[in-house]
Amino acid sequence: MRDLPFQSAADQLSALASGEISSAELLEVYLSRIGAHNERLNAIVTLDVERARREAGNADAKRASGAELGPLHGLPITVKDSYETAGLRTVCGRPDLKDYVPDRDAEAVRRLRAAGAVIIGKTNMPAGNQDVQADNPVFGPTLNPWNTARTSGGSAGGGAVATAAGLTAFDFGSEIGGSTRIPSHFNGLYGHKATWRSIPLIGHVPGAPGVGRWGESDLACAGAQVREARDLVPLLLATVGPPERDGGFSYTLAPPRANKLGDFRVAVWTEDALCPIDHDVEAAVDDALTALETAGAKVRRQPADLPVSMATSHDVFLRLLFGAFTYDRSGLTAASNAALLARAAQRFRTEARYALRGTFQSHYSWLQADVARHEIRERWVEFFREFDVVLMPVTPTTAPPHHNKPIDRFGRRIQVNGRSRPYWDQVKWSAVANVAGSPATTVPVRTARDGLPVGLQVMGPSGGDLTTIKFAELLGQELEGYQPPPTFA
Repeated sequence: MRDLPFQSAADQLSALASGEISSAELLEVYLSRIGAHNERLNAIVTLDVERARREAGNADAKRASGAELGPLHGLPITVKDSYETAGLRTVCGRPDLKDYVPDRDAEAVRRLRAAGAVIIGKTNMPAGNQDVQADNPVFGPTLNPWNTARTSGGSAGGGAVATAAGLTAFDFGSEIGGSTRIPSHFNGLYGHKATWRSIPLIGHVPGAPGVGRWGESDLACAGAQVREARDLVPLLLATVGPPERDGGFSYTLAPPRANKLGDFRVAVWTEDALCPIDHDVEAAVDDALTALETAGAKVRRQPADLPVSMATSHDVFLRLLFGAFTYDRSGLTAASNAALLARAAQRFRTEARYALRGTFQSHYSWLQADVARHEIRERWVEFFREFDVVLMPVTPTTAPPHHNKPIDRFGRRIQVNGRSRPYWDQVKWSAVANVAGSPATTVPVRTARDGLPVGLQVMGPSGGDLTTIKFAELLGQELEGYQPPPTFA
C-alpha cells in the first residue's frame, strides 16, 4: 500500500479491474497523501472531496454490475485549474476569477468523466497560463518536491508536482509553449503535448468563461503528466476527437511507427547557438545516445537537413504566442505594463519587444506568421518521411530557483554553465513542437549533480502521438525513468 500512490496509472487500473482495490479505497489513499503533503507543496488548490467520494462509490457499483466501463474507470485524477469544472471553482490563477464557479465542464473534462475518471481537484498554475513557473496572486507558488527552493515549472506546475509526489494518479493539463513538458522535466515525469487540435479546448481558460468558452486559443494543446509513458494511452483514447460541432469529421491517432527501440529512426537535435544547454542536460543526451546505440537504433546527430532553424521557428512562435495571449488582458495592469515597457526599451531584441509588438500587431501581421507556421509544418512532414522521431532537450537546465517577481516577466535570468541567459530560454526547445503542431513526450533520464531530475523530449509527426509515447516508454526503460521524490516517498 505504501508504494500504491507511486504506481503507474496503468497498474492502478489493473488493480481496480481485478478487485485488488476499489476506487473508493484508492481515492482515500490519495486524499490521505494530499492531507499529509499538499499544504507544504501547494500543488492542488481546490478539492472536490464530497463529489469524488460519491463518484468513486458509483464507479465501484457500476463495476460490480458488470456494465461496460471506460478506459479510466474509477481512477482518481486531477485537472489543471484552467479547465472549467461544473460546480467547482475555476480560477486559472487570476484574481478576477477567484470566485468563478462554472455551470458546465470543459469538453475535455466531460470526456474524462465519461471515461470513468474520478476528479479529486484542481492543480496550481500561473495566472492565465502565461509563465514557466506555477505562481499566481491567488494561490502563491507551487514547490518542487525534489527541492522546495526550486520552481515546479509551468504552466502546469501544480499538476506535475501532484503527480510526482503521489497525490494523484495523473494530471490532465494544457500547454501553449511547453507547459506540460517543462514541469515534467523539472519533476522527473513523462509529460505529453498532444497533436495540435486533436483534443478540443472548449471551456479552457482563456477563452472561457462566458461566451469565450466556445473558442480555442491558437497554439494551445491539451496534455498530461504521468509516471509511466504507457499511462498516456488510455487518457488519449478518452479525450482525442473532434467537438460535436464538427459533425461527421473524425480523428484517429496513427499506430506507433515501431515497437522496438532498435527499429526507430532517430534524429538528435541538441545543439543550437540560440539556446545552449548545460552539462547536466548534455550528460542526459549522452545517456540516451548510449541506450539508443546499444539497442541498434538508426541515429543521426545534428542532421544538416533540419526543416527549420530554431531562430526562424522561435520568431514565428513568439508572434503567434503573443497574438494568442491578447485575448486575456486580465494581467495587463499599470505595474506590468510599466515593467514591460521598461524592459522593451532596455534591449531591442528581447521577448519584451515581441510581447509589445505581438499584443498590438495587425491581423495582416498575424496572418503572415500563420502562413509561416504552416510552411514549417509542411517541412516537418517531409522530414518525418526519413525519421520517426526527433530527440531534443526540454530546457537548458534543471529546475531553477523560484522567481519571486511575477510582474517583471522579462527582466529575469537563468544560469547555464555559469553564464547568464534569458529566463525565456526555457521555452525555446519546447516551442519547436508547438509551431510544428506535433506531439512531443518527455522522458526522465537521470538525476543531475544538484539532485534534480533531468529529462529529454521526443517529437514526432502530427497524429503520431502513439509513436512518441512508445519511444518514450522504451527509452525510459533503459534509463532512470520516474523515481519518487525521496522526501515525499
